[in-house]
Amino acid sequence: MSKLSNDFTPISDVLKRFDKEEDKYVSYEFQKYGYDLAKDLGDLKHKSLYIRLAKEEPRPRLERIKHQVLETGKGSNLGKLFMWQLKQAHWREKLTKNRLPKEFYSNSPSRVAKNLLGQILVTQDRYRVLRGGEITETEAYLGEEDLASHARLGNRGRSKMMFSSSGQAYVYLVYGQHQMFNVVAHQKGEAGAVLIRSLKPLVGGEGKVAVGPGKLTSWLKIDGTHNGLDLVLSEKIWLARGRGFPEKEINSGSRIGVDYGGEWAKKKFRFWPKHCRYVSKNN
Repeated sequence: MSKLSNDFTPISDVLKRFDKEEDKYVSYEFQKYGYDLAKDLGDLKHKSLYIRLAKEEPRPRLERIKHQVLETGKGSNLGKLFMWQLKQAHWREKLTKNRLPKEFYSNSPSRVAKNLLGQILVTQDRYRVLRGGEITETEAYLGEEDLASHARLGNRGRSKMMFSSSGQAYVYLVYGQHQMFNVVAHQKGEAGAVLIRSLKPLVGGEGKVAVGPGKLTSWLKIDGTHNGLDLVLSEKIWLARGRGFPEKEINSGSRIGVDYGGEWAKKKFRFWPKHCRYVSKNN
């Protein structure tokens, strides 16, 4: 009897160890909510997934997305649409909380170009669709002394953006069809910018949809309306903190398409991570 008595655990002790947040999955209420959610979305074959979401996700978020899907979605793909919007919500929360500060851009263009590798470029359209990817290739353009830079033309015309406050978007059209996205980056009183050439998609796409500056802006829906936007404050376009790369893991080469710059065209101001396949040119 004494052995049985020692092994016996009073119900009061069991209840003390019960954590509502950790164990709410086993409760009937959460199982019922998950089942009802799957039913509302016509996706009962995945009901176990919705029950798990009922445990892990904030209820207001699930309710908001469910109502959005039921109001706008049609057919048999409501479940897929729900999961897509939930993924978008996760990324939005992560990327909006980790914006790069203005000080990040207040350095020499070549230093900022290296530091931008591994950071995340994000856009959000008028439908709140989020697209974003890890920066994998950049080019630095200096001030008036750099004959391959727009800044060589002085503080006028479209080149004025390169003399503006650091941390702004500089977007311009080339060959009448391709938009180029740049980040204004320089130390106080100087000029400069960094062209973002390639990305590795993280949200809203996959594969090499953003390898090359023209493909990048096409995928992210970047156009002239983004020119001059504050990358620290804008809800349309911003940069979020990613992983970054140490100097020893970064390759460099000459910039592309700037032969008019003479000796400046040969300077190694293009940067990309070693062993990266999301690059427009690997030498």
